[in-house]
Amino acid sequence: MKHRTNLSKQKGSTIIVVMMMLLFLTIVGVMAIRTSMTTLNIATNAQISQLSSQTADTPINQVFLEDLNKQVNLSSVIGKALKDADTEPGKEYVFCYKPRVSTRFGSVTSMAVLRNVSSDVELVEGSTDNFCNLTTDFGSARRGVVTQVSIKIPTDTSDLPPLALLARNINVSGGQTIPQGVTEQKRIRMTTVAVMPIYAKNLSAAQACLKENVNDNSDAETSALQTTAQCLVNLGIPVNSQVQEFNLQTFIKMVKAPV
Repeated sequence: MKHRTNLSKQKGSTIIVVMMMLLFLTIVGVMAIRTSMTTLNIATNAQISQLSSQTADTPINQVFLEDLNKQVNLSSVIGKALKDADTEPGKEYVFCYKPRVSTRFGSVTSMAVLRNVSSDVELVEGSTDNFCNLTTDFGSARRGVVTQVSIKIPTDTSDLPPLALLARNINVSGGQTIPQGVTEQKRIRMTTVAVMPIYAKNLSAAQACLKENVNDNSDAETSALQTTAQCLVNLGIPVNSQVQEFNLQTFIKMVKAPV
């Protein structure tokens, strides 16, 4: 009778040990799944960040690589922005980066011009069709990222030191004037917004972000306005926005004496 009692206790202990082992294995399995999910999310986020960063940076690099004369003539967005800034400053010139189409990069035929009017954004030139289309205007055959570009001539110079825009090699204290054939430097600010439409739960709302907001709110007069990037982030869409400012200095060299 005593022997049977011990056998019954051993059987009960075995069940407890097996249950503890199953619980331990379950915990280990859940932790492994969570670790794998976290690693996958980190890898995905890194890939998204790298892809969108490279795509946002590409139009900026193209400005460095293109012929400067083509960029500053009146058929170019940069050239038109520089010309308009003399009489109508503060406008923003927006176009979509479409390397897969034959349209010249930064052509005025594919731009939309925005202006801040009473703390609101108004389309004053061009068509709404010139904003990026999140279903078609992908930057590569991978059809992953759409990039919208804006050009603006900054109007706020409070962040610049005195005489920052004077031509180089000018001795102001000595009364030296700007050398012949050299113009004052012009500031050009370029903003790119790279967005991945596949993560948009509401594509119509994301499309509205591109059409109804400024891309650059760096100046004091537009600082209160929501940007395209901020609007997209509020919708939970991965966005990479980059800003590059150029100082354009024009040198005119006489290669042939006038007759």
